[in-house]
Amino acid sequence: MPGSQPPGAIGDIAAGVLAILLEHGEATRKTIASGLSISLPTVTNVLSDLEGRGFVRELRREQGPRGRATLVYGLADTAGWVIGVDVGSTQVSVLAQHLDGTVLTRLEHGVETGDPVGASLAAGALVATLFESERGRGQPVAVGVGVNQVVPKSFTPSAPGGTTATMISALAGEAGLPDTVPVVVENNVNCAAVAEHEDGDLRGIDDGGYLQIGVGLGFGFFADGALIRGGNGASGELAQIPLSWDGGVDSPRNAIEHTYGSHGLLAAVRSVWPDGDEPPASSEQVFALAAEGNVAAGEIMRRHATAIARIAAAVATVLDPSVLVIGGGLSRDATFVDLVADEFLSRIPRTELRTSRKGTAATVQGAAFLARDHASSILLGGAYRRILSRPALWSPAESAGEVVA
Repeated sequence: MPGSQPPGAIGDIAAGVLAILLEHGEATRKTIASGLSISLPTVTNVLSDLEGRGFVRELRREQGPRGRATLVYGLADTAGWVIGVDVGSTQVSVLAQHLDGTVLTRLEHGVETGDPVGASLAAGALVATLFESERGRGQPVAVGVGVNQVVPKSFTPSAPGGTTATMISALAGEAGLPDTVPVVVENNVNCAAVAEHEDGDLRGIDDGGYLQIGVGLGFGFFADGALIRGGNGASGELAQIPLSWDGGVDSPRNAIEHTYGSHGLLAAVRSVWPDGDEPPASSEQVFALAAEGNVAAGEIMRRHATAIARIAAAVATVLDPSVLVIGGGLSRDATFVDLVADEFLSRIPRTELRTSRKGTAATVQGAAFLARDHASSILLGGAYRRILSRPALWSPAESAGEVVA
């Protein structure tokens, strides 16, 4: 597989050519020559070599005004492929992509909440199915995995974040993932933030955030164009914020997430629901009842939206994002998001609020982006600018589980 070659194996000029094709998807010889400040004959020779080695191919010929055909080049199907994985709380997803971002296959499966290892095994089974469907492509260049856990800087069992290491080990074992395939691991909300930053509502925004509101609450943030992971990989873990500053109020760990995630919304509704009536079983049902004029559902909906908006405002006060994107399951209801926006903007009017258009695909897309990011850095070395300068890499060997620059 061409894409599995080590950095520098293809040469600096060839790496520059591939970097242009990765960034733009396609290019002519003239565009490449201009971008690299090299001659057309040099570009022709390099493209011929890369084509012979399975990295690039001629996409089409465009007829010019003087009758001469202009050749348009792109990455070849054999250049390499990657896998993105989302090990979510209620659903697992896998996404196979060509190095140029073309989607090859996407699979998903519902899982039982509260069993991260079981979800990892389910994700591994999907990866194994994907391997079978893409057998002719050889092994992937890299795999990216998003997990709803803190991703530490070490994956040894004795280190903080041992649950994450156990999850990835279970996934890799179930999938039959070769030890030679690098695995980039990142928090699920950070993955979603990466997806928004690369081709979503944060694209072109140097200082922006992604707020996930669903079963859990989380925040991913870019500052000066770089994803902020924090000293321990726990940046944006909103669940660790106390529920109350009052020392007389009990505020156990994760209380704010349990109270204001989607499960907390349903618990609040059940606490006020009339005896003998069946309470709504999902947030969608709560919002539908509120839209129909149900007073209890409407009041809980407003209180929940206000609380989430104030949590977001507290974070925005510290980080000052120019744009904040709201995603996650609760963001799918436009009325609920409007309530959040009204309260948030009354406190932080300088930040633009946007609703994610990626839906449940944000995390798996971000994981695939990080896999492509690492694969491109392997292939191109210094000719490629990484999304993450120091990704967290998992290895089955304990000593290899540290972050690699």
